[in-house]
Amino acid sequence: MATSKATENTARLWTEEGETTVGLVATVAPLLRYSKTYSFAVPDALVDEVILGRRVVVPIGRKGRLVKGFVVALDRRTWDSTLRPIHETVDSQSFLSNDLIDLGREISEHYRCPLGLALKAMTPGPVRSDTGLKKVRYVRLAQSIKKIEKDCIRISEQRRRVLDALDASEGWQLLETIRRRTGTSAAILRTMFRNGWVDIETRKEIPDADEEQNPVTNPEFELNDEQQNALFELRRAIDSASFSANLLFGVSGSGKTEVYVHAMRHAIDRGRQAIMLVPEIVLTTQLVHRLSARFARVAVIHSGLPGTKRSLMWHAIAAGKKDVVIGTRSAVFAPCPNLGIICVDEEQETSYKNLQTPRFHVRDVAILRASKLNIPVVLGSATPSLETWYNSGTKKGYRRLTISSRVMDLPMPDVHVVDMQRECLETDVQLTLSREMERRLAETLERKEQAILLVNRRGYARQLYCPSCRTTLSCPNCNVPLVVHTASGLVLCHYCHRGETIPTNCPDVSCGSKLEPIGLGTQRIETILRKRLPNARIERVDSDTMTHRREYERIITRFADRRIDILVGTQMIAKGLDFPFVSFVGMIDADAGAIASDFRAHERLFQLVTQVAGRAGRAETGGQVVVQTRNHDLPAFKYALAHNYVAFAEEELASRQKSHWPPFRRIARIVLSHQREETAEREATALVSRVENAIATLHLEFADVLPAMACTISRIRGRYRYDIIIRVHSAANLRALLTYLEATGDLRTKAQSQTLDVDPVSMT
Repeated sequence: MATSKATENTARLWTEEGETTVGLVATVAPLLRYSKTYSFAVPDALVDEVILGRRVVVPIGRKGRLVKGFVVALDRRTWDSTLRPIHETVDSQSFLSNDLIDLGREISEHYRCPLGLALKAMTPGPVRSDTGLKKVRYVRLAQSIKKIEKDCIRISEQRRRVLDALDASEGWQLLETIRRRTGTSAAILRTMFRNGWVDIETRKEIPDADEEQNPVTNPEFELNDEQQNALFELRRAIDSASFSANLLFGVSGSGKTEVYVHAMRHAIDRGRQAIMLVPEIVLTTQLVHRLSARFARVAVIHSGLPGTKRSLMWHAIAAGKKDVVIGTRSAVFAPCPNLGIICVDEEQETSYKNLQTPRFHVRDVAILRASKLNIPVVLGSATPSLETWYNSGTKKGYRRLTISSRVMDLPMPDVHVVDMQRECLETDVQLTLSREMERRLAETLERKEQAILLVNRRGYARQLYCPSCRTTLSCPNCNVPLVVHTASGLVLCHYCHRGETIPTNCPDVSCGSKLEPIGLGTQRIETILRKRLPNARIERVDSDTMTHRREYERIITRFADRRIDILVGTQMIAKGLDFPFVSFVGMIDADAGAIASDFRAHERLFQLVTQVAGRAGRAETGGQVVVQTRNHDLPAFKYALAHNYVAFAEEELASRQKSHWPPFRRIARIVLSHQREETAEREATALVSRVENAIATLHLEFADVLPAMACTISRIRGRYRYDIIIRVHSAANLRALLTYLEATGDLRTKAQSQTLDVDPVSMT
């Protein structure tokens, strides 16, 4: 005989042994650190609320611990085993459509991340918590008026007015509207609810607001032939509703943004939406202003937005109220119901790589999303990643769209490389600024034009050095030198953020000699320039001075208004900025870090030099670039001088092919760390052996694992770090290998922390 249904979270939905039940079953990916999904019965009361992508609370484990998770599948079926019921729903709605859930599955499998955590990364925190939504109450009749009159001896006049108003309406009505129309208090309605006469439901809704419409202005100029050719191909791809990955390869200042704009407008004219991705928040400043003027309904998405604004923007996108989405990493998951094109600006940038679980690369996710939706994706760059360049010439579905000259046929800037070793020998002085750089800076200021100086390190000096005992002041927690910051009076570790007062003398009591600052930082260059050019208006842009996005916007606005003569900064001033009066760009200590234990070091050096040089001469003023280096014969400088990306790519790809690095192999990096170095080394060595055995067991061709090595930065926050690099022929083989290692438990180690990074961009 069947017993009554239990109410505990861990109870069975029914208890009659052997009974088969037909009903709605939800597959849920819980927010846990292991890759499993579970089936749960959907109670009748929640059938209308449980939808794909919505978060629910479900019981997990023998004790029925309540855990949040995402609904990833729904189906009606017959089962003959006991299923636990879903406990409750969480969100007001779902922002994960079928295609986004499928995208989450791909991210989960490729980057080896639990599906629940992958889906969580696709929906920003303020969106998940319904930040900015208002609570609205609705009311309806719970039973007929005849039944209420039959059960009740007397109905007051106020209650009668409420019943008549609800009876004259169909379905749910705004509680406040009914209250005002009938002149009834909230207390009366609550009493009617307790008596079972009416139902009251609270919903979260977007606050009423006027839809923002930007005034649209379009510049009066024609696209050149190469821009028109690229646009023709993109329009054809949009109209054909087919996937294609289009590398828009154009030199700096060639008008790639105009191609993006025209292609996105073509998609919008056909009732579609567009996503425009930029690598960093600060790069959206100029771009947002420019694109906002070209489109009426623009959404801006990045982590620097207030939570309320971010949440409401997400809702507006999902409702189809925004045509163009501009943003950083999270914008690739924008819930566009009718997406028509995705543009990835500066596709080579490493900041597109997410550094937390899941460690996805935005460019690759954009390509994957476009392929699932059968829409084109545009990858724009003057210096494409070698993976993208190689794919565009060899892979099906990829193609190159080339813009070989600047707009209005403006000349590329003249690039001069200064060998600082030779310069110092000739002058018998340790120079900070070369004679060439000082001369061209002075000439730029005389012409009332502007200059940008890039120093690839913040702070005053890279380290403090004792010339007597030849030691460097290092962080006691990390195997890195402490960086001098005179503005704060501290030496800082840029990894664990330890800081201490700048010492004057060597800490070794047996030495005590005076310490000397070694290496150049942005702060030191700013100090030198202010002394040598006292009349120049100078500003510094780095993460020390730009503590908020508004600070960066203020500096950029002042530079655009020509209230600043010289901008000194790190890489954040090297990319994406367009100022017509910048005629000189200087790059100081350009090769710092170029000779590193990273197979991409030369590629990044070439990209950086080319990108920063591209800031100069973007108008009729012309441009000059001076690059200071102590390794002037590096291939990156030779090809950057000639603005010859193609030749650089050919030489670098030949080198990669010989040494079996991407794009000819797919790689995964595992970093183990432990407080005891011998433990970290032992566990890493044992893991390498297990990976070798797995490769042999699976008979994977063109696959290997490199010997365990100490990381380039061998200790961070007191833990020693060891590297394991796995290289295989294809993404499918890499997935098969990692799946096997996880299934056999061979990836488990006794390290205190372990990080798996598929397709890493950093090897430090």
